Amino acid sequence: MTSKMKCQRSTVRSFQGRRAAHLLLETPSQIEQGCSPSFRLFGKSMPALDFTEIPPAHAGSVRDQFELFARDVLEYFGFETVRGPDRGPDAGRDLIVRDIRTGASGSTVIDFLVSCKHKAHSGNSVSESEDQNFRDRIGTHSCQGLIAFYSTVPSGTLATHLAELKKSTEVLIFDAESIEKRLLASPPGRAIAARYFPKSFSKWVVASQYSQTEAPPRALPVFDRMFLREPHSDLPTAKIEAQSRGVPVFAVVYDPNHSQRSRIDYCLGTFMEWETTKRMVDENFVPAVGPSTDEAFLSLVPSDDPLEECRLVIFTPTKTYLSASTYANPQVARGWVLAVIEAIRDDRDAGKRTDGT
Repeated sequence: MTSKMKCQRSTVRSFQGRRAAHLLLETPSQIEQGCSPSFRLFGKSMPALDFTEIPPAHAGSVRDQFELFARDVLEYFGFETVRGPDRGPDAGRDLIVRDIRTGASGSTVIDFLVSCKHKAHSGNSVSESEDQNFRDRIGTHSCQGLIAFYSTVPSGTLATHLAELKKSTEVLIFDAESIEKRLLASPPGRAIAARYFPKSFSKWVVASQYSQTEAPPRALPVFDRMFLREPHSDLPTAKIEAQSRGVPVFAVVYDPNHSQRSRIDYCLGTFMEWETTKRMVDENFVPAVGPSTDEAFLSLVPSDDPLEECRLVIFTPTKTYLSASTYANPQVARGWVLAVIEAIRDDRDAGKRTDGT
């Protein structure tokens, strides 16, 4: 048996061995209804993201990280940042974000005062004494609503005050569980999670491959069937997640004007047919699928490729590991993926030797 074949077998065995982790996703419904990404370990619910990876908001050059995280998350949720994080006296304001709601009678603009409290390192709830005087703070900054953005949960007393405030003012509460749920539900959210929670996000990527989910309420898009989770459709966002995780992008480009969309259903579907290939791609790359009408995806296609078959490009900012028409053979596909994984491992080992580590 050649060394390469031994490597391939040991790689597959390592993926199969992780199945014994008994980690299950709690999914009362699919993403459309807001699936919960919390793991169940031997019947106990466990969070997927470790909020202690974000430094505490005390002192030092990284003390603003939780507020920056809040800004990025709220922008992902659809809010517009009016005033971002800054240092110095803020009169009880961490951020101000805007929600523009459009209806039949026109648009309504609501500015929200954002109060960020990062208590994950202590594990304590946010107490009333730590977040108070809501009406005064909202009025001082000419806002119409409040967003409580917490890495734990509000205490019972604080929750009562927020509920009372909600009778006259719009109040939104985002705690660790609700933030996690929405981040892990889509590719752009996962890119944010990978950037702020690199360790726990990487663990979630592996463990969630073996989750048990209910059948979807509708037929999944073809791209969703080819991968373990929805691939990115925006290449710059895929690059952000890939850089955060330290892995290449697995990009597939097709021609939307081709009568069979560059045979993507057949070529990519057959390439990704084996479950082991799906898991290896999910763990070692960041998948992205897009049309050649998108300039970012088109830039990956050689000028002499007519895209009769969709093109697969596996790359990092410094190296392209594979660029070829997607080959409709699951055995060949597994070999390609393993070869790229091995090449990446060799590059990392060489880099360590160069650094003297």
